[in-house]
Amino acid sequence: MAILEVHDLSAGYDGGFVVRDVSLTVEPGEFVAILGRNGSGKSTLIKAVQNLLANVRGRVVYDSEDVFRMSPRRLAAKIAYVPQLAEPIFEYSVEEIVLMGRFAKQGRLEKASAADVAAVDEAMRLTDVGSLRTKRLSQLSGGERQRAFIARALAQDASILLLDEPSLHLDISYQVEVYGILKGLQKDRGKTIVAAEHNITLAAAYAERLIFLKDGAIAAEGSPGETVSAANIRAIFGAEVDIRENLRTGLPEISLAAGERRE
Repeated sequence: MAILEVHDLSAGYDGGFVVRDVSLTVEPGEFVAILGRNGSGKSTLIKAVQNLLANVRGRVVYDSEDVFRMSPRRLAAKIAYVPQLAEPIFEYSVEEIVLMGRFAKQGRLEKASAADVAAVDEAMRLTDVGSLRTKRLSQLSGGERQRAFIARALAQDASILLLDEPSLHLDISYQVEVYGILKGLQKDRGKTIVAAEHNITLAAAYAERLIFLKDGAIAAEGSPGETVSAANIRAIFGAEVDIRENLRTGLPEISLAAGERRE
């Protein structure tokens, strides 16, 4: 039985719909990456399926419950969200950030319980930010900050993690580090991972299923071997690329075709 079902979902902002009539399902314990050009609807879809947008039409079901009828507190107990990496506005410590993930488990104005503290400690251990607990967000590198927000999502103790461009603005070592953590959470903790991502090769190395969006609709869907092809990249991104097999993993990876230049 699917943990997440999206039925004929259209979503957007004041200017109209960005995502149009999208239907998909996500199975428990699956790692799914949503890919596409800038403006294709990746982030909009991630936000819409957790009821963060007002302009929506269609139906989203999480574990047999209608997401659009769930209270924010109940939704937070079911679905954890890691937004795009942004500059910190408030100078919270790492420990304070991770503790925010316990909101759905606490009563109003309730102090952190022993269970909350244990959940925070475990989340920080899994993301390797325990040694950073007293540091402020502005003191962290991009990779450390992203790990802190993944720890916050883990502290929610939700079954599914939705991430919006988790590798954005990170150098390659931090990208691999963050995705390694996500893969470990899937394999070792049974978490369901759904990530909007711009890096196709990175997504193909970690996700079992790729969903490509074009102009707000699903253009291709399947395993990396089925979907990462020169024809699909040409049709969806308008780019000529070479596809080669990674010698270590056997998975497809992209290189610019001969004569192509990056702008």
